[in-house]
Amino acid sequence: MESIHRNPRSPEPIFLKLQTGFADETRMPPQSWSRVIASYVAPRSLTTRTRAALAGLGYRIVPAATRGRFDDDSWEPHIRIVDEKHIDRIPSEPYLPRIPIIRLTGPRPLPCDDPRVVGSIARPATLELLYPILQSALEEHPRRTARAATQIQARCTHADRRWIGALVSLSQEGCLFRTGEAMAKGLELNMLFPLPLGRMISTRARVVNRSGDLVGMQFTAPAGTVRNAVGEYVEGRLATQQPAS
Repeated sequence: MESIHRNPRSPEPIFLKLQTGFADETRMPPQSWSRVIASYVAPRSLTTRTRAALAGLGYRIVPAATRGRFDDDSWEPHIRIVDEKHIDRIPSEPYLPRIPIIRLTGPRPLPCDDPRVVGSIARPATLELLYPILQSALEEHPRRTARAATQIQARCTHADRRWIGALVSLSQEGCLFRTGEAMAKGLELNMLFPLPLGRMISTRARVVNRSGDLVGMQFTAPAGTVRNAVGEYVEGRLATQQPAS
């Protein structure tokens, strides 16, 4: 049974065919700036926490207004976030490769047939909805959910067996669990770990890979409250992580 001692908000997730595995590294250093996002939206179109979390992941958001003319085609960011009302003002780009666009919409999206649009999200955009689209558009091996480095004590149980270890990486879909004890691939077990504000997470997890003392685990159908609580925690961790220069 998946449970949590608090019921946070429940944003609607989107689902893409993205990678769900976990890396084998024991620690994740601060991200460096790796991608430039050109912003053609009002500041309130992205929540403050979303902006900070994207920065922690290495995405630099640059307002288009700081680059001069709105339709300047000499600037080549990695991706554009554009309000649906301004799509027709974006340079036409009659050359390849074209810069992908994430479109932010109101409650009733306007018609749009621009082939550069790789995804549409209602304002204000959240990290949970933005991240998989950014990954799918920009990365060779995209991930569906953001992850953060952690040091959280955790306990796993299966029948009469128990494993004690630490979560060194956490996302809404799974974790990297450090333990010196054997854990067979495919093993399904119960996992218990604490989050701030007295929240205790209890969920089912499956072993998907192992490297040394690090075990990659995937949460199996976590309850919505569990998914949201972990998402809030990960976003908060990323929002306080400063990218390297």
